[in-house]
Amino acid sequence: MNKFAPGNLALPVARWFFKKYTEDKIMGYYSIFDYEINNAKVNKRKAKKLEKFFASNNEGIHGFRNVKLEYNEKGKLEKIKILDYNAEFYDDEIFAKKLAEVLTKGEVKIYFTGEDGQKWCYMITPNSAKEMMAVWVSEDELPYVTQFLNSIRNK
Repeated sequence: MNKFAPGNLALPVARWFFKKYTEDKIMGYYSIFDYEINNAKVNKRKAKKLEKFFASNNEGIHGFRNVKLEYNEKGKLEKIKILDYNAEFYDDEIFAKKLAEVLTKGEVKIYFTGEDGQKWCYMITPNSAKEMMAVWVSEDELPYVTQFLNSIRNK
């Protein structure tokens, strides 16, 4: 069995290791960013603070530099605008945690696909940013896995 096969935990662990031990030696791992907004609302004042934080010249800010949150007059989040959707997102976890502080309702998922095909995601709700792991299951297993996940998520 190939320990680096899709769905195996070796890839998320390798990505964690890479991020943890190369933060001060940024190399050039490009990823594609995408997102999904599900009925999310923001605190407008905190949204402006998030934008100001990512507009700074902080060395830890990369792919989310100058991010803009677009929302309507009622605070409903409509778009996440960044300069380049194919960039070095070493600040993915920072952005996820900061966005969790801004949300007052709903959910946002931010997705990344690395240049090597690796995928990762964060599920962001008010005051919570959780990294999600990709798991491969057969179509026969899917109903059982779905039922199980729904049972633990709805507690």
